Order: sequence, then structure tokens, then C-alpha cells
Amino acid sequence: MPKRREKREILERTDHRLDLSVAGRNLFISRDKQAQSRSARRIKLWMRAVLTLVILLGSAAVILFAVSYVGPWLQSEMSVGTGSSAPASSLPSSLPSAVPEYDSMGLPVYSEEVCLFLVNKDNPVERDFSPELAEVNGVRVDSRIASALRLLSTAAKEDGLALVFTDGYLSYEEQEKRFNAIADKLMKEEGLTTVMAKSEAEAIEPQPGESDFQSGMCVRLEGDPKTFEDSRTYSWLKANMGKYGFIFRYPQYKEDATGLTADPTVIRYAGSASAAAMQQRSLCLEEYVSYLNNQ
Repeated sequence: MPKRREKREILERTDHRLDLSVAGRNLFISRDKQAQSRSARRIKLWMRAVLTLVILLGSAAVILFAVSYVGPWLQSEMSVGTGSSAPASSLPSSLPSAVPEYDSMGLPVYSEEVCLFLVNKDNPVERDFSPELAEVNGVRVDSRIASALRLLSTAAKEDGLALVFTDGYLSYEEQEKRFNAIADKLMKEEGLTTVMAKSEAEAIEPQPGESDFQSGMCVRLEGDPKTFEDSRTYSWLKANMGKYGFIFRYPQYKEDATGLTADPTVIRYAGSASAAAMQQRSLCLEEYVSYLNNQ
């Protein structure tokens, strides 16, 4: 009996006794086995933690790549596929951010916001407004219409006509000088007061900020406005300039809409699609813009 009790005390000090069986048999696990088991569990836990961290970092990297590269690429592909372009600003002083489409003439196609940008008494521009300019045949125009104006001049030359431009873009200050010069002339020649002279002058020359020449979309051709409609140049322009996107800015019988005396020597870029629509409907620029707004 003493030996059996001593053996049991030794086992109790060195091992754990687990009663695992139905019959109540005792299973002894040595301390070495217990240590190995605990070490294995710790290793498994560390491996799981490391694997989880690797998965999280990998997922974050994939999401970052998708947001930074794949997203913008898909967006650009969809934009090209649908033929969409960047919206033009309310003032056409900045070039479109997207590369424009081109028509059958090889001319860039711009939005209506650009082509039909209107400057008149009801839609004035600020003193510091100025589009990006390019020079064509001695006059400055909005750079976006330069290629169309050059093609128009070349086509006229091939048909034996020389288009000579006398006016292009006018700054606020230049328009101010022109208007004041006409008002002063009316005061001197007709004895009008300053107020009356300026009122009369508005039918001939717009106030500064109210002239469509300040848009950079207009040019004036050399010739007498009173007889220009009888010229071969006028007939050629009427038949051909629409293909290049140009219209007569101040046509006859449209004074009530434009607010200015008819002047067939002034042509204006409106885009080939709008030019064709305006010619078909016999509308001036103000009437056509109003027509579109009412659609």
C-alpha cells in the first residue's frame, strides 16, 4: 500500500489526469506533450494572424489599383465609345478638354455651347473677356474657328474669289472707341444730344460688351454693305459658306431680332449643322437660339 500511494503522488506532481472514457479510465498526458501542444497552438494562431494580415493587405492593394488605374481607364473607354465630349464652359474662352470629333470636311465639331455662343445687348460679356486667338488672313479670331475660316478662304480662291477680311475679334476697349466715334459723329453732324446720339448709335454699332465681334466668331469682309448683296462674292458665300459652318450674322429683314442694321459683309461661325438648320428655316442667330431654347 505505501508503494502504490507514493506512485500516485509522483504522478499527481508530474502529470495531468483526464477522465475521458465512459468507463472512467484515466488518460495521463505528460508535461512535454502539453508544452508541445501549447506551442503548436501558438504557431497555428500566429500563422492564421499572418495569413489574415496578408489577405487584408492584398485586398487593399487590389482595391487601390482598381480605383487609381482601372476605374479611370474604364471611364475613358466608355466616354470614347459613346462619343461624348467634355462639356464646354458657358464662355468659350477655354479650349475643350477632350479631342473634338471631325466632320467630312476635316473640321472639328464643337458643341452648341461653343458654336452658338451669343454676344448681343441681352447677352453682354465682361470687359476682361477674351477667347484664345489665332490670326487668319490678317485678322484675329477665336482659335477654334481658324481652320474653318482658312478652308473657306481656300475654297473661294479655287473658285476665283479673294476673301479680304477687314475686321475680326474686337476687344472691349476697341469696341468702346468705335461706338463713341459714331456717337460723336452723330452729335456733330446732326446736332443730337449725348443721350440721343448714343441711342441712335446703338442701331449702327453695339455698345462695348454687346458686340458679337468680341466673341471672336465674326469677321467682316471688304465691301460696301449697301451693294454687297449684288456681288459675286455674296452669291458664292450664300451657296457655299454653310458647309464650313458660317452664316450671315446680320441678314436683311432681321433687324428686329438682331437689334442692328442689316450688314451682309459680316459672317459668323455657327458650326455646319447649325448653319444648315438656320438656312433651311431662314433664321438669324438670335432667332435660332430662341428656337432651340423653346424645344
